[in-house]
Amino acid sequence: MTSIQVSYPHQRSMEEAHEAVQIFSSKLEAKLGVKSHWQGDVLILDRQGVKGSMVLSEGAVDVELTLGMMLTPMKSQIEAEVHKQLARCLG
Repeated sequence: MTSIQVSYPHQRSMEEAHEAVQIFSSKLEAKLGVKSHWQGDVLILDRQGVKGSMVLSEGAVDVELTLGMMLTPMKSQIEAEVHKQLARCLG
C-alpha cells in the first residue's frame, strides 16, 4: 500500500473550510464513488482501493490517503489532482 500526504494552507474560517471541503468531497463521490462522513473536523474517505481522511484545522487542511495495489501506479496523478482540487476549493 502507498500513502499520500498533503498539507494545504488556507485563509478561511473553519465554517468556510468545512463548506469548501464538503464541496470537494461531493465531487469525489460523484466522479469516483468515494464515500465520506464527518467525525468532528475530520472527513473520513472510503472507496474500494482508497482509504483516508481530510483533517481541518485553523489555517490548513491535511489530507492522508492510503492507496491499494491497483491505484499505486497512479500515486503521482492522484496527488497532483488532490493539490489542484484543494486549490480550486480553498484558494
